[in-house]
Amino acid sequence: MEPIACAARDAESKGGVEGGVRYVKGNALAGRNEELTTWEDYQRLAVQWRDEVANVHLHAATGERPIDRFQKERVRLRGLPAIPFDTDEVLPVLVTPHARIHFDGNRYSVPPALVRKTVMLRANASEVRILDQGVEVARHPRCYEKRRLLVQDEHRLAALKLRRRRQADQRAEEFDALGPEAREFHLKLLSMPVKPTVHLRRLLGLVRLYGRKEVLAAIRQALQYQTYDAAYVEAILVQERRRRELPSPTPLQPKRRELIEDIHLDEPDPAHYDRLCSDSNDEEPQA
Repeated sequence: MEPIACAARDAESKGGVEGGVRYVKGNALAGRNEELTTWEDYQRLAVQWRDEVANVHLHAATGERPIDRFQKERVRLRGLPAIPFDTDEVLPVLVTPHARIHFDGNRYSVPPALVRKTVMLRANASEVRILDQGVEVARHPRCYEKRRLLVQDEHRLAALKLRRRRQADQRAEEFDALGPEAREFHLKLLSMPVKPTVHLRRLLGLVRLYGRKEVLAAIRQALQYQTYDAAYVEAILVQERRRRELPSPTPLQPKRRELIEDIHLDEPDPAHYDRLCSDSNDEEPQA
């Protein structure tokens, strides 16, 4: 056998091959879209159709059934090579910001460290493998359905850890940007046997509630007393507002969501807008 590369869209050079493809599509696959949903479905149909239809019909060119012709030619055939041919689909793919790769209408998860990198995909009949610089980093069973997402638990867990780490870094940067007192307080928290991210999240919540100026003043006082705790900073804020006879600010959202249902508003009256838009000249003269 000698492989010959045919020109694209040149039906005359490969008509015999195209004829076989048309025969399979029109005879084996026609009308079976609903029952052929997985690779195993195609495998079962291939064996059944080969043995019960294709190999037992009378071939127009040879005048023989393919199964009979095969028995005559079997003795002249050589065995397949010991090393199988590599028939994998191989292509470069870009990892999305959500640590996914797209292939054949589906999405497959990869380690989040590969986000926005180009990796190599190898797919065979049963598996999809992803390699980074020649090293396998993920392996999934191949899905023949469409618009499916296949995620491995270790990839999801790694993504959650990375997201929390990034959120903690962003929170630390936001807190340090408040000023030198905040950076000093942050440094003291890092030396304490506590979780700094918990305190930083609470302190940033106080900034949104009380304002930057008041929180920094409370942090300075906490530094003087060498008390490095978000609860202590909040206590200073509350005491200072009481000393100045100021009301405590109300959070933007209630701590319990069900409180929103207790809020009742009057039905809006569109007539208010009509009165605002009316022309003063159209008003009736007063007696």
